[in-house]
Amino acid sequence: MEKLDIQKLIFLALFLGLTILLLVIFSPFFSTLLWSLLFYILINPVYQRCLKWISPKARGYTIYQNILAAIFALLVITLIILPLFFILQGAFKQTFQLLHVLEGFVKRSAKGLSFRPDDALVHTIREITFNAVDLSKIDLPKTIITFLRQSTDFLFRFSTQMVRNVTNFFITLLFMVFTLFFLLLDGKYLLSLFMRAVPLNKELLLVFVNRFKETTRHLVTGYFLVALYQATAAGILFYLFHVPAFLLLALLILFFAFIPMIGAAGIWIPVAVVKFLSGDTSGALLMAALCTFFVSTVDNFLRPLILQDRIKIHPLLIFFSILGALQYFGFQGIILGPMILIFFFAALDIFLEQYQIHHEKDLSGKEP
Repeated sequence: MEKLDIQKLIFLALFLGLTILLLVIFSPFFSTLLWSLLFYILINPVYQRCLKWISPKARGYTIYQNILAAIFALLVITLIILPLFFILQGAFKQTFQLLHVLEGFVKRSAKGLSFRPDDALVHTIREITFNAVDLSKIDLPKTIITFLRQSTDFLFRFSTQMVRNVTNFFITLLFMVFTLFFLLLDGKYLLSLFMRAVPLNKELLLVFVNRFKETTRHLVTGYFLVALYQATAAGILFYLFHVPAFLLLALLILFFAFIPMIGAAGIWIPVAVVKFLSGDTSGALLMAALCTFFVSTVDNFLRPLILQDRIKIHPLLIFFSILGALQYFGFQGIILGPMILIFFFAALDIFLEQYQIHHEKDLSGKEP
């Protein structure tokens, strides 16, 4: 018996060692696998519906299945990843232009940004801060210009690095196409293999996987797609009203859409104020009215219409999960943070359900 236990422990140690080694081997492709898994969860239901158009017993079904999987994988890359890449590229160019415009504005307004010791604002700030802050001793225009130039240098270095990594980007896209293709073909088999390998109750594990997939789809459609709509609508309005760096501002709205109580208004309201102060009164008021209706107000009924109480994760938790994951995982944190949050709540729901079942049995006295 002891010999058998030792053999089991040795085999378990060998299995854990091989698992760790396998994770190390796959670690360079973690980002590719993560995004491919997300797209697989989103498009697999549509792919499965298209597969039903032909009977599995029909001649050429395997060829049809392969062609359909290839089309879906290529469409994801063509319609989502490549446009996003060019949008980000345009946003970087507009960022340089915006920083240049801001630097010129600060230079022209240098007198208005300088304070004298006898100014009322200087005196008020002194009283509030107990003489800790003296605006008259701060060269505000120089400080702002230095910050803007440092930001420009950082963006220049970052964009240069991006250009150098263009080849790696397209290689990653190629890997993603292959990964998504094989996930569509063999996703069910890989899931069954995973469930056999995990030492948990299979029914509970299946419920957990299904709940995770459903919650991920609802999260993307109810939050990410609504945020994407708001960013697109705001970007179009900014472009029509000749707002500089409209792509960059639209991307900021995509991020601000997850901030409770503030949302997209945290970007378009300051833009409208700046436009108003620049002298374009009618344009600023009209743009503010259109943004209020087509960007902010639509969010109030579009998201509840899509979700319909299907997901009970507070937007504040999603926002902080993205922020925290960005800090630890980089760009992958945009999706990794919410996915970890979904994992947690899916596991918590199953745990509470199981506890409730056992608790009811305890009360009935039938089973401990």
